[in-house]
Amino acid sequence: MIPTSPRRAALYARYSTDMQNPMSIEDQFRLAERYAAGQGWTIVERFSDRAISGTASHDRTDFLRLMEALPSKTRGFDVVIAESLDRISRDPEHLARFNKIATHAGVEIHTVDRGKADTLSVGLASILSSMFLEGLSQKVHRGIEGKVLSGLNGGGRIYGYKPGTDEQGVPVKGALAIDEIEAAIVRRILRDYAAGKSPIAIASALNDDGLPSPSVGSKRRSSGHWKQNTINGNAARGTGILNNELYVGRRVWNRLSYRKDPVTEKRVSTLNPESAWQVVEVPDLRIVSDELWDAVKARQAAQSKRTVKIESTDRNHLSTAQALRRRKYLLSGLLQCGRCGGRMTVAGTGKYKTYYCANAKEKGGSVCEGFRGLRESIALPLVLSGLRADLMKPEAYVAFRDRFRKHLTQSQGAAEDTLHLHDARVRELETKHRNLVLAVENGNYASAIIERLNAVDTELKEMKGKRADIVPSTVELPENLPDLYREMVGDLAASLSDEVVAGRAADELHELVDRIVVDWDAEANGHRLAIEGNLLEMLRKSAPRELGAVHGGAIFAEVGCGSRI
Repeated sequence: MIPTSPRRAALYARYSTDMQNPMSIEDQFRLAERYAAGQGWTIVERFSDRAISGTASHDRTDFLRLMEALPSKTRGFDVVIAESLDRISRDPEHLARFNKIATHAGVEIHTVDRGKADTLSVGLASILSSMFLEGLSQKVHRGIEGKVLSGLNGGGRIYGYKPGTDEQGVPVKGALAIDEIEAAIVRRILRDYAAGKSPIAIASALNDDGLPSPSVGSKRRSSGHWKQNTINGNAARGTGILNNELYVGRRVWNRLSYRKDPVTEKRVSTLNPESAWQVVEVPDLRIVSDELWDAVKARQAAQSKRTVKIESTDRNHLSTAQALRRRKYLLSGLLQCGRCGGRMTVAGTGKYKTYYCANAKEKGGSVCEGFRGLRESIALPLVLSGLRADLMKPEAYVAFRDRFRKHLTQSQGAAEDTLHLHDARVRELETKHRNLVLAVENGNYASAIIERLNAVDTELKEMKGKRADIVPSTVELPENLPDLYREMVGDLAASLSDEVVAGRAADELHELVDRIVVDWDAEANGHRLAIEGNLLEMLRKSAPRELGAVHGGAIFAEVGCGSRI
C-alpha cells in the first residue's frame, strides 16, 4: 500500500439574510470539523459569507476568494467541505462552474449530508435548488398579497409612516400608523412642488432646515440628505415622494416585478401591466388631500408634456439664444401653435410682420399642417383688448377669487405644518434637557455633560423665542380685492400699450403671461387666441402691500380672448 500525505481541508459556510442566526456559521463549521475529523483530515483554512443570498456571487467576498484559490499553484488545501451543496451556491450556473474549476484543479468537494460530490450529485442539487427558489418565490408572493389585501404593508419602510400597534400598544406586524413629523414634511414637499418649486430647490431647502430624509436610519449607505430623485422618483412606477399613492389612502401593490440580471447579478425591476396591480383603499393612512394630490399630478403632466414635445431651456420652448432675442417684439416667444404646441415665428417687415407656426414653416406638414399667418398689427391690439375685456368679466374675477382663496388655504396649512415641526423639535430638546439635568443632579459633573447641557439650554430658549414668529396668522381675502383686481387689469393693459416703454413692457408681459395659444377657427374663418397667465403674480405686483402675506407659486388661469381675425 502506497502511503499518502494527510488531506488538507478548507471549510466554507454561509447564511442568507440578517434575519437568520449569525451562529449558523459556527454551527456549519462545527459540523464540517466533525466530518473532517472522521476522515482524518487537517483543516487549514476557513471561508464564510454572512447575510448574503446563495444566488449571488459578486457580493460574496469569501466565495470569490475560494474560487480564486482553487486553480492556484500555491493553494494549501485538497478538499472543500460544506454542510451541503446549497451552502456553496443555490444558483445552478455558479455551482456547476465551481465544480468544474475544482475538478480541473484536482480538488474534491465534500458535504456533511452527502459525502463526496460528483457531477451527477451537483447537477441534481442544482435542479432541486432551482425548483426550491422558484417555489419559495411564489409562496412569498402569495403571502405578501394576502397581507396587502387584508390592509397591511407588504414590506419595507415607507416615509411618512411608523410601525402600527394595537389598542394595548403592542406592535402589529405589517401595520402602519402615520408619523406626524414625517407627514408634515411630505405635505410640505407636495405643496412646494404644486406651487412651482423644482425638486432640486425643494431638496436643498429641506437639507438647509436639517429635516430627516427617508435614508436616515436605513441600512443602506447614504449621506442622509434629501436628493431630487428621492422627491421626483418615477411617476409611472409610483416611486418617489411625489408619486406614493399611499399618501392619499390608496395602497398599490404588485406594480413592479423584480428579477436578477444574470450578468450583473443586480436586482432589476420591470413595470407590470395595470391589470396585475392590487389596489386597496386605506383611508386611515391618508396624509394629503385629493386637491393637493391632483395639483401635483397636473403639474407633473404639464412638465412631462412640455419635455416630450420640445427639448429647450426656456419655458416657452425657446433656445437660450432665442430667449435672449425675444424682447425685440412684445409677443415674440409667447405665441404658441394650437395645433402642434410649437413656437410661432415672425416673418416680414413693417406693417406686414406676420406670425407663422415654426414647425409647419420649417419641418413641413408631416410635423404640423399649420394655418394662415397672424398679422402682428392685428394680434397685439387683440391681446391687449383681450386682457382688458376678458379679465374684467365677472366670471374671470370669480374664478380668480376662488383660486386665490384656495391658495390662502394651502398657505395656512403649510404654516401649521411648520409650527408642528417646530414644536416637535422643542419637545425633543426638552427631553434632552431633563435627562442632562438629571445626570448632573446624580453627580455627573463631567465637562462634556455640562457643555452639552448649556448648548441644549441655549438652543431650547432660542426655539421657544421663535415660536411667536411661526404661529400662522389668519390671512383673509382683502375687502377691496375686486377694486385691486380691476386696477391691476387696467394698469397692465395701459402699460403694455405704451410704445415708449415697449422693452420694459415686453419683460413684464413675459413675467406674467406664460403663453398665448393661437389656432384657426375654420367655421368662423379666423384666428382664435387664448391667453394663459399667472393672475396671482399680476395682482401681487400691482398691490404688494395688501398681498404681501401671500407666498407660494403661481395660480394659473386660462383666458380666452373670444375674438376672431
